[in-house]
Amino acid sequence: SFAELLATAERRIVCVADGAGAREALREQNVNLLMTDINLPDGSGLDVAREALRQNPRLPVIVCSGHDLKDVARSLGPTAHPLRKPFELDELEALVERLAR
Repeated sequence: SFAELLATAERRIVCVADGAGAREALREQNVNLLMTDINLPDGSGLDVAREALRQNPRLPVIVCSGHDLKDVARSLGPTAHPLRKPFELDELEALVERLAR
């Protein structure tokens, strides 16, 4: 899984299956980066991202979709970064590394 591949000694990855799980993780844990798909089983990843950014406007957010996301990411603000599917693991790793600094 991406979580296993991205985890390091300094980086703990929390994976959730849906928007409800993401909201719970955002409430209960110190989240330093949010990665979400646009389409979640129980709603919109954009709604989750907006809620997270209301709580922490500096939170880096990676928004994934099979469609062009530049305008969508721009609407979320300067900390949002689009990632178009399909993507390569090294592309995701590079983006996570850059945002984790």
